[in-house]
Amino acid sequence: MINNELTLTVNDNKIIACRRGANLFKVLCSAGYVFSGNCGGLGRCQRCLVDVKGAGTVKSCTYTITDNIQITIGEDNMSVLASYKGADEFNNVYNGDGRGIGIAIDLGTTTIAIEQIDMSDGSVTDRCGFMNPQIEYGSDVISRIRTGSTEDGLTKLRSSVVTRISSELAGMGYAPADISRIIISGNTTMNAILERLLLDNLGHAPFEIRNPDSITVSGKDFFDDERFCSAEVTCLPNLSAFVGADALCGAVVCNIDRSDKYQLFADLGTNGELILAKQGIGYATSCACGPAFEGMLRRGVAAPTTAFDLLNRLNLLHIVNDDGVLVDQYIDGGYRLAGGVTIDMDMIRSFLLAKAAICAGIESLMDMAGITAEDVSRVYLAGGFGCSLNISSAVSLGLFPDSFQGKSEFAGNTSLHGAHKCLIDKSFIDRIYAFKETLTAVNLGELEGFDRRYYSHMDLRPWTAQSHGTNKLQQKSRL
Repeated sequence: MINNELTLTVNDNKIIACRRGANLFKVLCSAGYVFSGNCGGLGRCQRCLVDVKGAGTVKSCTYTITDNIQITIGEDNMSVLASYKGADEFNNVYNGDGRGIGIAIDLGTTTIAIEQIDMSDGSVTDRCGFMNPQIEYGSDVISRIRTGSTEDGLTKLRSSVVTRISSELAGMGYAPADISRIIISGNTTMNAILERLLLDNLGHAPFEIRNPDSITVSGKDFFDDERFCSAEVTCLPNLSAFVGADALCGAVVCNIDRSDKYQLFADLGTNGELILAKQGIGYATSCACGPAFEGMLRRGVAAPTTAFDLLNRLNLLHIVNDDGVLVDQYIDGGYRLAGGVTIDMDMIRSFLLAKAAICAGIESLMDMAGITAEDVSRVYLAGGFGCSLNISSAVSLGLFPDSFQGKSEFAGNTSLHGAHKCLIDKSFIDRIYAFKETLTAVNLGELEGFDRRYYSHMDLRPWTAQSHGTNKLQQKSRL
């Protein structure tokens, strides 16, 4: 009789029981190991690699457990961004309620960052970050929407993240009863999960949202835990199905709502959110980018740290041409890097699709505003990927117009920063609402000419005024 009960030994210090035939990735996720892979288990993104004794490095999402094994898991390549841009007038003025401990949370699809604040003076007393445990149910927003469209799936998604947040808060130096207020900034889907709202409305047109406004509940009800009886938990307002509180916070902390010239806010994480605005008017949209931009490499490989750096180097070496095609000798087997990563045409195509979506999104928003790239006075880059992006590489490969080179800056985790500001300044949430009222949510798929823009950016050539420019007077005549 075959014994179906097997064991995994992880890093020589943890033993996990499993069944023969189980998927290694799912077993590890269930045991608390969270990977930032984002390819849906297809084995393409290289982000769930583990070392199996006797078998070498394997992709855990495609590995079936057939015997007792020993594995080694290194540090995952996805760091949690818990820092943001330096002081401004709101960091110098404290206008909170002065009671207990405040908690600011950036609830990302891939990562979660938490900041602990002494509400007596607004000072930050602790920070932590970790991978979102919901990744077990799908790495991208669409997967979460699919899972959260049923009561059972929604309960599982919510329980996984609330349990982890509760555990982290309990270990941050203060008793849960000391917490007076918690502010959560996430995208529309992440917020809806915490608000116990089914996600079936987000999976199909017309993508109407059920949580446009902030929602506040008691900590006891939110966590289903008496220990949080003194806390009040608020999830911030969202603009549309795919432009959430995280993007609204980001744009406002960058003061785009007060600029007299158009500025661009780009949160490039698992989901790319774009806001082009100035005081009194603006346009916002989103497009998928994280799976390709963040999922090509893992920390520790002997190669550039981002997809843009990597492809820029390969392009300069003529290993990948301007059309995004590997030279003949690598077209079938791919180009192998040190560390076991292979760059193949599937990876490059996924990258080009994501890059083209971002480019077409930016170009579409500028067209709606009746401006050209030269008219954008400032570009703020936020999010985990955005803040590791090499601007020169991005411009060289056409992610941004060449005119963005000297006017782009990294703003850090602006979602966490916005939640922080809502704690230390009671009027800040009113400013978010005021900004939201000036914005038009744009569904790129419904825009005339979007397909043309999209396909025109499906290469690695620089984005110049000549290659993608449109006469401003012609633009304005169409509005």
